[in-house]
Amino acid sequence: PALKFKHFKRLIAFEPSKKNFNLLAANIFLNDLGNKAKIFNLALSNKKTLLKLKKFQNSGDYRIVEKRNKNVEIIESDILDNYTKNLNKKNTLIFIDAQGHEPRIFMGSKQTLKKKIPIVFEFAPFLMTDNWLKGFNVIFKNYKYFYDLHKPVIKRRLKKNEIMNLHKKLNTVKKNNY
Repeated sequence: PALKFKHFKRLIAFEPSKKNFNLLAANIFLNDLGNKAKIFNLALSNKKTLLKLKKFQNSGDYRIVEKRNKNVEIIESDILDNYTKNLNKKNTLIFIDAQGHEPRIFMGSKQTLKKKIPIVFEFAPFLMTDNWLKGFNVIFKNYKYFYDLHKPVIKRRLKKNEIMNLHKKLNTVKKNNY
């Protein structure tokens, strides 16, 4: 809809799942947006490599996993910096939903994040690995504020202790809901 209603002129999208990539391509074709969209069938990460992608609960719940077992798809990954040379904070919004893989994407986005492009991402502590905070160093270095979309929209200082407290709070909420 953002393209269809002319909120943005162009789209670049990354979808690692072959099935979801085909759905994305069909959606773009059916909405006659092919000249405005560039899509890539790969994952974003902290390096160019092969990763293991597993489907969990639904078609939107694919996650990068360490072990290869059944229902795991081998996928290619690359770093975001290789796709954002012409983007800046005046013409771009970055939206990431990577099921806990966000910290690794940030580690491969150092040049992109130096541009201070607005970024929306899912913060799901129960999906993140133990060394998740390392991936946020580039965020702390380049951004000063954040919004927690679970609460009324309040601009908050971006500090490690704020994010660690949010991590602890959200991780506790998720564990208590199971």
